[in-house]
Amino acid sequence: MPAYEARIRLIHDCFYSRLTQSYPQATIAMWCNGSSHVFEVSCPDPDTLDEVEASLMRQEMGGSSIREGSVLRIVAQRCDCPMGASSAIDGAGAWTEEPVIYKGGWEHYRVIAHQREQIATMMRLLNEMGARVELQSLKPLKLKGVAEDLVLASSSVLAGLTDRQVQALAQACNQGYFQEPSRTDLDSLARRAGLSRSTYAEHLRKAESKLLSNLSAIIQLAADQA
Repeated sequence: MPAYEARIRLIHDCFYSRLTQSYPQATIAMWCNGSSHVFEVSCPDPDTLDEVEASLMRQEMGGSSIREGSVLRIVAQRCDCPMGASSAIDGAGAWTEEPVIYKGGWEHYRVIAHQREQIATMMRLLNEMGARVELQSLKPLKLKGVAEDLVLASSSVLAGLTDRQVQALAQACNQGYFQEPSRTDLDSLARRAGLSRSTYAEHLRKAESKLLSNLSAIIQLAADQA
């Protein structure tokens, strides 16, 4: 019997939902380990990002924050999760794959359940708690080949790469260097980048090496399940 993956979105009385309803430009991703929260907030408007940061810091009673451009990360000092959507999901015997995403007043969840009936129970419990809930998708979850379903953050995939290495890799991909047959060569790529062939080739070689190193665990998992 297959497991199931459901993607749902809902609106109910929640501080984080209200916050993104007030600031629709902002998207909040939240991870919780039961004792503290980690938030990642993205927003193109710096003034709005300032206001969202201030609201989260007040709500979370302190913590530390790191900001890079239009992305803010906050590590809270404590967890104050209310008895809400997560409790209904848990009560149905299902579980949430984090992060939970808050956008435009909606909460977005990816839910995993052993049985289809657990998804129906979850929907009933969410409706009973007064949530406006929408089931966006429901599909069997492949257990063999689970590596294919893993979603990696670009920060994990590209960890350790310099800006020039990322640029060299992106240019090579965009120009079809890795296609079979290749649509370009190193000389052409180097000229476009304004670099010598040897310098560009070194950036690309190091980028490929670090990229494969970052993906090695996923590659091995897929090989073990083949």
